[in-house]
Amino acid sequence: MRIEVRKDLKHLMTFQQRARFLLDGKWRGEAQRGVVDAGRRTKTQVQKAVAKQMNVAAGSYQGYVVANTFGFSKPQDLSFQISARKKGGKIENYKGLKVLSTQGRTAKRYNKGRSLFEKGFVKSSVWNSPRTFKRSFSRDGAFYALIPGGKASGKLPKEFWTPGSANQPRDSQGRFKSTGKEGYSIRRLYGPSLSKELDKDLSLKTFLDVAPVQLDIHVTKRVEKILKF
Repeated sequence: MRIEVRKDLKHLMTFQQRARFLLDGKWRGEAQRGVVDAGRRTKTQVQKAVAKQMNVAAGSYQGYVVANTFGFSKPQDLSFQISARKKGGKIENYKGLKVLSTQGRTAKRYNKGRSLFEKGFVKSSVWNSPRTFKRSFSRDGAFYALIPGGKASGKLPKEFWTPGSANQPRDSQGRFKSTGKEGYSIRRLYGPSLSKELDKDLSLKTFLDVAPVQLDIHVTKRVEKILKF
């Protein structure tokens, strides 16, 4: 009687190959691909959340939120970083933009309790909370804000003039005379910084809800691919 013993070394060789793959660190590359997959999907959800949180106008989602939010792969840390530009967005990027009449009821209501130089006449629904920005005004279709310090108070925009006010005399050219108060410079009016919005409120909650789930799905899938034999 003849007895034959056969060995199938296929699984043994596969196991050895996988062991070498893990030992020489190549597994990190596969794991990082999973991290990037998870990061990109999380970034998309965070972008949608921060747009809702800031009340971004529909036409500004791609051009402002998506264009100014970035994802960076960091293989050395097995991580993926989501960040955004620090500069505030143009006020036109947000819903509810409206220029108020300086003498209208709405302006008076939103500026109630503000001093003359704190009043604003540009209304916006940014952060889903209608407001007028302090010292804001519009000129020739553009939006501006007064910033304390700089030019003399005699050159304040006419939106802030109060004809007949006893404590604000004007010269023969219609400009305010110096009152001895701090002057103002003028700059473009901007909304909140996208970068500062990423790590709070709905945006942060979305990240904390989505990122762990996506990491579990995509990193596990990559690791199982390495270990499968």
